[in-house]
Amino acid sequence: MKLLCLWNLIFLLSFISVSLLTRWFMIWTEAGRGNVIFGASIPVELRWPNQEFHRQIEPIIRRMRRRCWQTLAAEAALALLICLLPRMLLAAIFWMLLIFLDMFLTFFLYGCGNRTIRRIKALYKKEENTPQIVYADLTNSGRIHGLHPLPFAGVLLVNLVLTVCLGKSQPDLKPAFWILMGCQCLIALLSFFMDRLRNRVISADSAVNANYNRARKKVMAKAMLELMILSTCLPLAIGAAYTVNQGNLRLGEFASIAGFIAYFLLVILVIALLAYRMYQIDRKYQGQMFLGDDDDAHWIWGMFYYNPKDSRNMVEKRVGIGSTMNMARPAGKWAMVFLGLVIAAVFVFLGFFAVEETLPMRAQIQEDEVICRQLIVNERIRKTDVRDTELLEQMPEPIVRTNGSATDEYLKGTFRVGQEKGCQLFVRRDARVILRIRTDQKTYYITGENDRLTEELYRQLQ
Repeated sequence: MKLLCLWNLIFLLSFISVSLLTRWFMIWTEAGRGNVIFGASIPVELRWPNQEFHRQIEPIIRRMRRRCWQTLAAEAALALLICLLPRMLLAAIFWMLLIFLDMFLTFFLYGCGNRTIRRIKALYKKEENTPQIVYADLTNSGRIHGLHPLPFAGVLLVNLVLTVCLGKSQPDLKPAFWILMGCQCLIALLSFFMDRLRNRVISADSAVNANYNRARKKVMAKAMLELMILSTCLPLAIGAAYTVNQGNLRLGEFASIAGFIAYFLLVILVIALLAYRMYQIDRKYQGQMFLGDDDDAHWIWGMFYYNPKDSRNMVEKRVGIGSTMNMARPAGKWAMVFLGLVIAAVFVFLGFFAVEETLPMRAQIQEDEVICRQLIVNERIRKTDVRDTELLEQMPEPIVRTNGSATDEYLKGTFRVGQEKGCQLFVRRDARVILRIRTDQKTYYITGENDRLTEELYRQLQ
């Protein structure tokens, strides 16, 4: 139950923080004074201080902000209710549903604002310019970068050394350390990719464009480097947690979860600072933004870019930070298909594990095999391979998971038990008796649907 509460705390803090950031990007910008409002481009003649145009849009901005607060309050209430659910996987399913609900409501509000602003803009701008695509200021094309490779290479090298060393000292956590190393490499690749995007054109003055793009790319590179440094500290925190607690499963997981909470909060802080710095740069150059893309027809709801005539695969977002895919290009279409498959797979796996968690653990002898089953067959042990059996009143300590499941209900998968590695567990946490089966290759810890059936299985193996 404590483990469930800690995980719910992580989800609650992450959900509220990310939701606030997202809505600040999409709804709570300084709308009405910039060159883009709810994803609709605003021509120079309609920008602040055009009083007549802004008298029309200010009520819309206030209404969207009010609805933003109302929906966020309702979602926060739902999040608190999810924290009361008794099962971890059931809570995870509802967290995923709440995240998608939050995305839908945020996009819906933003899309409604975009549609209304475009309608009002059409009343004031009778003649629409031919949509044009501004790629880059040719004077500075390909020259403006803000990323220096040496710090990134240094952090990657340090993390590689730590991953190798920690993998040797904590072999049970070695896969997790290499996964974190892979995530850091992805951050580095993303950083170099973002640094080499085509420069944005805001002015006919080449120097203004150069300074603007250089400032944005420097801020982006700094934030990415900070994220990489945080990702380097996380394996150290996890390794230290398990070392201090001497591999104890419960204490080690509690300490790791506390480290993850601190990590997520720091990541959110870095992203928030990045957003604030980008916002400050845009405010500084607001008075010099005279060029841009008046291509609202290619932006679906002001969020999704679809333009078959544009050869770019990636374009800068109209809201927030970073870039987005051109969904008219083959790469964009495949990316959308992949995203849909990932989302479907997440729900399929969560549903599978939720059903599995609610089913009892069954262990029985069928013909010449001991079968351990929970929805699917998890273990098969040939009776002829059994070298020794013993009925225990409790599991030996410490217990460290290598891979598998460690929920509030059961332990299932590969664990280190005491000093013995590679043990296969199929155990209910509330069991008062546990059957230990030793073979020449592995050691198994098994419980049946209840303690009586576990004792019966032990007698059959005698």
